[in-house]
Amino acid sequence: MPPMAGKPANGPASRKDQNAGSKQSALASALGLLDGLRESQPSAEAENEAFTACRQVLRDGDEAARRQLGAAITGFTALPRDIALALASDQPSVSLPFIARSAVLNEDDLVKLVWSGDPAKQVTIAARPQLPAPVAAALTAVAGARVLTTLLANKSARIDADALQNCLDRFGDDETIQQGLIGRERLPLAVSEALLASAAPGLQQALLARHAVSPAVSQELQRRRGSTAPWWQIQIFSR
Repeated sequence: MPPMAGKPANGPASRKDQNAGSKQSALASALGLLDGLRESQPSAEAENEAFTACRQVLRDGDEAARRQLGAAITGFTALPRDIALALASDQPSVSLPFIARSAVLNEDDLVKLVWSGDPAKQVTIAARPQLPAPVAAALTAVAGARVLTTLLANKSARIDADALQNCLDRFGDDETIQQGLIGRERLPLAVSEALLASAAPGLQQALLARHAVSPAVSQELQRRRGSTAPWWQIQIFSR
C-alpha cells in the first residue's frame, strides 16, 4: 500500500539526509564552542563541553568535517592528548595541516610519527620551524632522500653532527643531499671532509667557499688538482 499523503518518507535516503544534518549540526556546535574558548579565561566547564563536542566530530564526522575541525583547532596551544593524537593520525587532508602547525605535538609525538614510516607526514615534520634535534635525528635515521632534502633546507631545524653524518652515510652519492649539506650554516669538520671526497668538482668549490677543512686535506686536494693557489686562500680551521 502506498504511503498516506502528507506522511514523511522514512526510507534510506531520508535517514541519510537526517544523519548528514546531524553531523553538520555537531560540527557547527563544536566550532561555536571552540570560538568560545578563545576568550581570555574560559571556564573548565566550557573547555570540557567544547572538547567533548570535538570528540564527537572526530568519532562520527566525515573527512571534510574532521578537516574543518582540525583547521579550527590547530592554533590552540593546549589540547587534550587524545584529540591531538587523533588529528595527527587521521587522513592526510586532516592530519598534515595539523602536524605542520600545531604546537601541542611534543618531541615524542613527532618522533613516533616519523617512525610510523609515512613519507607525507615525515616531509611535513621536516619542514616544521624550530624542529628539535631528536626529531631531526629520527628523520635522518629512517626517512628517504626527499624528506632529508626538505630537512636540510629547513634553516631553523636543529640538526646535530651525528644526524648530518647520517645524511651523508645514507645518501652521500645523492647530489641533492650534497647540496643540502653544503647549504647548512655549519658543518662538522668530519662531514665537510667526507663530503669533499665524494662531491663533484663544482660542489667541492661551493663546499670550500662555505665550510672548513683541515690544512692537510686542502693541501692534498690542491696537489691532486695541480693547483698553484696557496692553501691558506681556502677557508681552513685547524683541528
